[in-house]
Amino acid sequence: MSFEVTISGIKEGAVDSFILYNEGLIQSGLSAEAYAEGPLGWFDPNTSMQSLQAIQSLAARVQARFDLLIVIGIGGSNRGAVAAVGALSPMKTELFFAGDTLSATQLAKAIRLVQERNAALCVIAKDFNTIEPGITFRMLRKELERKYGSSSHERIIAIGSGGEGQLHHLAQRHQWEFLAFPADINGRYSVLSTVGLFPMAVAGVDIENLIAGGIAEHQRLTTLKPLMNPAVRYAAIRNLLSKQGSIIEALVIFEPALEGFARWWVQLFGESEGKKEGALFPTYFSYSEDLHAIGQYVQEGPRIIVETFLNYTYKSSPLVIEPSCEIQDRFDYLDDRPFDTLNEVVYQAALNAHASDQRPVIELSSSQSISAYSLGQSFYFFLFSVYLSSLLLGVNPFTQDGVEGYKKNMYHQLGKGKVWPD
Repeated sequence: MSFEVTISGIKEGAVDSFILYNEGLIQSGLSAEAYAEGPLGWFDPNTSMQSLQAIQSLAARVQARFDLLIVIGIGGSNRGAVAAVGALSPMKTELFFAGDTLSATQLAKAIRLVQERNAALCVIAKDFNTIEPGITFRMLRKELERKYGSSSHERIIAIGSGGEGQLHHLAQRHQWEFLAFPADINGRYSVLSTVGLFPMAVAGVDIENLIAGGIAEHQRLTTLKPLMNPAVRYAAIRNLLSKQGSIIEALVIFEPALEGFARWWVQLFGESEGKKEGALFPTYFSYSEDLHAIGQYVQEGPRIIVETFLNYTYKSSPLVIEPSCEIQDRFDYLDDRPFDTLNEVVYQAALNAHASDQRPVIELSSSQSISAYSLGQSFYFFLFSVYLSSLLLGVNPFTQDGVEGYKKNMYHQLGKGKVWPD
């Protein structure tokens, strides 16, 4: 089991009524009939098992030869791996993520790593026409060539569209290792595919257990009746709160190591739903730190924020608060308590304070601690939820035409498409 859903700020009867009213639409999502011609390759994670052996084999070779893998990608091409590695802290080959910014300072850090470390590159791009990963790959590839000469190609892995895909052609021409970016999956839905799994495997994540968690969650969510289905309830609650005037949804984490996961969630919901009025703006808060930054706004500011508390943590820590007899620091009321208790108390204190003032709070509670298996469940829970939530909102969850606006301006200013004189 991954998450169970509770809500303050809406009566449960209203949620049930909304689900029953939209049951036909919801059933079309549960059966994958909605947008059936679209990129639904993520819907059944069993398909990832087909590429598992190839991923693990190549990952083992990378681990044996290199002590650093620089992963070059942006958005959906890297956020899943960032999330998993951050949450699970695997102990194999180190990863450095690049190609997600146009900061020359950040690029210089990556170049120094190529110069100083025994590094390989993994470039991930479905179409390979985005500037950030494209130009970063060029700069780091040039550095590899300066350092290793004709053998530099042995240090490059490309993940892109097969067939006529540009990265596929380049990989064939220059003898790079190549893995296919599934044609029927968009970037932000790719976390349980080769795109996310390969860099995770190199880092040491147990990807077999991760996929198993995704498969189990798929089986659970596609068989539960709508009224008892946590993904359906979460999607329904989000849409109801939007209709009642909420504008922002903040995923609230209580483990800083889940920040990458929260950033993955932000893109998943923002890019899938942000196409019309009524779409909640996704962001995240990291408590307890952010209670000292935006807690005042949440408690007494405009009633536009939905907090989604993620009750998902690590196994209990053995840390216990030691008494301080020599120095009277006035924290003696905490003596001999398990340190975990503090996080549990601030969780409940913040939830109660906000809910008691009729601030809407969704609670997603997991009975399992953070692990590869439960993280696979969590990834799939949100993939499935945003699919259903988008259907209820009335938008296609698989398009992102709005991002082309700034790109057209940028390409125009940079002269893309011009024929320059010799």
